Amino acid sequence: MADQKRRPRGRPQRTEKQITDMRDKISSCALRLFQEEGYEGISMRRLAREASLSPMTLYKYFDNKIDILRSLWAEVFVELFDDLDQIAAKEVDPYERIHSVALRYVTYWLDHPEHYFMVFMSKGIRQADVRSFVEDPTTLTRFDLFRKCLAESLGDSVSPEVLRIKSELLLCILNGTVHNLITISSYSWSDPDEIIRTAIEGLVTNYTCATKST
Repeated sequence: MADQKRRPRGRPQRTEKQITDMRDKISSCALRLFQEEGYEGISMRRLAREASLSPMTLYKYFDNKIDILRSLWAEVFVELFDDLDQIAAKEVDPYERIHSVALRYVTYWLDHPEHYFMVFMSKGIRQADVRSFVEDPTTLTRFDLFRKCLAESLGDSVSPEVLRIKSELLLCILNGTVHNLITISSYSWSDPDEIIRTAIEGLVTNYTCATKST
């Protein structure tokens, strides 16, 4: 009877919900600190203190600080690309689809400049840390939306080589546009809609016209 009543030693295992809730709590605290003071200046010990945890407990949920930052990046991209997927699904015309998706990509960062700085301009990050996130299949799959939309607007005649370079050029244009509009805000830029529409016309219209004439 004594053996049956004996309780197992140690703490009970955490449920998936408890783990998720704690990770969310830590991420929320980290997001605030990274935005207020910068990623580089926040230590794991400081983060643990702000989250009312011991450093040992914090390390049970995240391996290190870059692990936390990458989880925040992932949350931002999920929010962004879920929005872009919905926009793409609603547009019937291929040209308007790529324009709408590209424009929303730009306006998302303009609406959330704090996310832009955290994702693209955090100091103290190694290139290897960025590469591991960018080259993750989950991230690459989400960005493939631009290639698919661009392919539909260019038509069946576009070669894989042309599609690749145009897709890369589109991302360079979008990220460059966002960077300039956010970091050089004192300049009177043209409306983002006009900038993106002009860029899309250069990528799509000129190509389709040249293809028809050959």
